[in-house]
Amino acid sequence: MTQAADPATPVAQTGDKPEKGGIAALMTGLVAKMRDGDIAGVLRGAAFVMGIRVLGAIIGLTSQILLARWMGAFEYGIFSYVWVWVIVLGIIVPMGFGTSVLRFVPDYRAREKWRRLAGMLRASWYVVIALSFGAVVIGSGLLYALQGVISGYFLLPLFFGLLCVPGFALMDWQEGAARAFGWVNLAYLPTYVFRPLGIVIAAGGILLAGLEPTGLNVICGALGATMLALILQRILLMRRVRKNVPTARPVYHLKHWWLASVPLVLVEGFYLVLSNTDIVLLGQYVDPDKVGIYFAATRIANLMSFIYFAFAAPAAPKFAELHASGKHVELQKLMRGVVHSVFWPTLAAACGLLVFGGFALSFFGPEFREGAPVLWILMIGFLAHAAFGPTEHVLNMTGHQKATAWAYGAAALCNIALNILLIPRFGLEGAAIATSASVTLTSIGLCIIVKRRLGISSFVGAGSVARFIGFQRGV
Repeated sequence: MTQAADPATPVAQTGDKPEKGGIAALMTGLVAKMRDGDIAGVLRGAAFVMGIRVLGAIIGLTSQILLARWMGAFEYGIFSYVWVWVIVLGIIVPMGFGTSVLRFVPDYRAREKWRRLAGMLRASWYVVIALSFGAVVIGSGLLYALQGVISGYFLLPLFFGLLCVPGFALMDWQEGAARAFGWVNLAYLPTYVFRPLGIVIAAGGILLAGLEPTGLNVICGALGATMLALILQRILLMRRVRKNVPTARPVYHLKHWWLASVPLVLVEGFYLVLSNTDIVLLGQYVDPDKVGIYFAATRIANLMSFIYFAFAAPAAPKFAELHASGKHVELQKLMRGVVHSVFWPTLAAACGLLVFGGFALSFFGPEFREGAPVLWILMIGFLAHAAFGPTEHVLNMTGHQKATAWAYGAAALCNIALNILLIPRFGLEGAAIATSASVTLTSIGLCIIVKRRLGISSFVGAGSVARFIGFQRGV
C-alpha cells in the first residue's frame, strides 16, 4: 500500500490552498475537488441519488403530514411506533446480505466470476426469504406471550407490522443488489418513492371508503403497498440481471458470505438501535400522541441526512476500489472531497431548519409545533455526523467492518442508557438529547478509528487543525 501522507498533501498537489483568500479560496478548492476524477464520479452519482431522495422526501414528508392530519396525533403515534419496528426488523433480518451483496457483486463482475455471482444472487435471496418468515413466526410467538404486557392499542398493529417485515427485508436486499450493478434508479425509486406513495394512497382510500384511518388500518395499507413495490422491483431487477450477466451454473460459498455479512448486520443493527431507541422507549414512557409529535420532528430532521446519503452511496464502492489498488493519496483526496461536499450543504440546511423548523412542524397539525425543541436538538447530531464524513462506509469497504460494529455497539448501549436516564426526567427533549449525544460521540470515535487504521483524516476541519498545529510548532 502507498505510504500514508499528511492529510493536507493531496490537496496542495491539486492546487487547492484554502488557507488563503477566505471564502473565495474555499470555493476554488471545492471546484478543484469536483474536477478530480474520483470525486467527479461520486458527484455525478450523488446528484442522481439526491434527485431521487428529494422526490422521495417530498412524497414521504407530504404523506406523513397527510397521515398525521387524517389520523390525529394518537393514531398517528401508533402507526409511527409500529412502523419504526418494521424498519428496524426489516433491515436487521437480512443478516447483512443487503450490504454484502454490494461488496461481492462488483468484485465478481470485475473478475468475471460469473458462477460465483450467480450463486451469490440466488443464495442470498433465499436466505433473506427464510430469515424473514422465521422472524414473522418468532415475532408472532413473542406477541402472543407478551400480550398481557403490551398495550392493547399496539397489539394488532404490531402483528400486521410483522407481516410487512418480509417485504421490507427483501426490498432492502434488492436495493443492495441494484446498487451493486450501478442501477441507482431501480435501487431507490421503489423504496423512497413508490412505497411511501402507495402507503398514502392506501390511507386515502381507507378515508374515501368511509372507514376510520386508524393505526391498524394504515399498517394494513402499508403491507399492501410494500408487497406491490417489492414485486415491481423484483421483476425489473431480474430482467436487468438476465440482460447484463452471462448465464452460468451457480457455485456457492455460503460460509464465506455468511462470515462477511454477520459483522455488517451488527453494524446495521447497532445503527438502527442508535437511530430508533428513542422512539421505541418513548412508547413505553409517554402516550402515543407524544410519540407522534417526536416522530414528526425526526421526519423533518432527517431531511438533513439526505445530503450525506446522496454522497455516501456512490462513494462507498469507490472507497473499496481505491483501497484495493493501494491508492492511499487518492483515497484521502476522495474522503476530503466527500466530507466538504456533505458538510457545507448540511450546515446550510441546519440554518434553514433552525429558522423554519417550527413552521414546518405546524403542517402536521397545531399540536406538533411543540416538537420544535426536539428538532433543534436532533439537528446537532446530524450536523456532527456530516462534519466527520462517511467513516463507517470507508471502514466497511476496506475490511474494517468489525471496528465499525464495535463502535456502533458501544454507541447503541450508550444511547439506551441515556434514553432510560433522560426520558423520565425530560420527556421528548431527553430522548433527543440522548440520541444527538450518542450520534456525536460515535462520529468522533469512528473518525479516530479511520485515522488509526487507514491514516485517513475525515474531519471537515482536519486541514485547518493541521495548519494550526504546524503554525504553533513553527512559533
